[in-house]
Amino acid sequence: MKLPQTLLEKKHFPVMLKEVLSFIPNDKKINLIDATFGGGGYSKAILKDFNIKNLIAIDRDPISQIFYEKLKKDFDNIELFNHRFSKIEELLENSKHFTEKYDVIIFDLGLSSNQIDNPERGFSFQKDGPLDMKMGSSSLNAFEVINSFDEKKLADIFYEFGEEKYSRRIAKNIVINRTKKTIENTLELSKIIKKSFPAKHNSNKIHPATKTFQALRIFINDELNELKIALEKSENLLAKNGLLIIVSFQSLEDRIVKDFFNHKSGKRWRSSRHLPDLADLGPTTLKIITKKPLRPKDFEINNNPRSRSAKLRVAQKI
Repeated sequence: MKLPQTLLEKKHFPVMLKEVLSFIPNDKKINLIDATFGGGGYSKAILKDFNIKNLIAIDRDPISQIFYEKLKKDFDNIELFNHRFSKIEELLENSKHFTEKYDVIIFDLGLSSNQIDNPERGFSFQKDGPLDMKMGSSSLNAFEVINSFDEKKLADIFYEFGEEKYSRRIAKNIVINRTKKTIENTLELSKIIKKSFPAKHNSNKIHPATKTFQALRIFINDELNELKIALEKSENLLAKNGLLIIVSFQSLEDRIVKDFFNHKSGKRWRSSRHLPDLADLGPTTLKIITKKPLRPKDFEINNNPRSRSAKLRVAQKI
């Protein structure tokens, strides 16, 4: 997979980099996992500023290999695995830098600019491109989902993974439009979604297609299940006092992270205010460091608007 030269040369801004780095210990040599390597922004800063024994990078997107090769020229203590982070334990067993426990594991759950800004990937509703949205070796793409799934299934996907309140309207209009002509590109789909909203809808907040595109991406790449599996495995890989640092960008992911931290720290927890509190009967293995999630500063949001929804949570192995 190739990356347009303009994107290859474009400066990458890791979200909440200063805040993430502030939690990494600088008084000892550490082993670290960057579980969402992307454009290598976190890894580059960490290798430059900290005493790193070995850094294991993981990313399912083949594009990450390009940025890894550039970073590898300056640092020989980094190793990349092009795979899903749900396989984190299995991947590490094949690492030439294998160690049983790690001091820091980082997840940045957002899309990288290289993915959003490349029209050929189909992630953006503001750029014309094919309906793809695959991050790696997913069996489905957005074209197949949009043009073959029945109306109820589409509505369920938009509601469950996008929390889209107009999910049924959108699904109905997609089915009506595809009977006339196959829906082939992102802008075509975006227009159908926009027309599904009532005239009174205030589009100044977020674009009408935001939640539907999010839902498609999450469904196609099975992102929520991937995260749940990866969190459990990551906790097992942490050394005593090791840190699990997670940046999320939407409520579904953040809810999973929050519930996991609460559950593992022995708190009474619930995944919804509509459900009763649940007593945690399992062992207490984590201590929550960030009592409330950290948010990006106004300065960062002004310079990188995509950071505005970020939430940073940190827990420590006990």
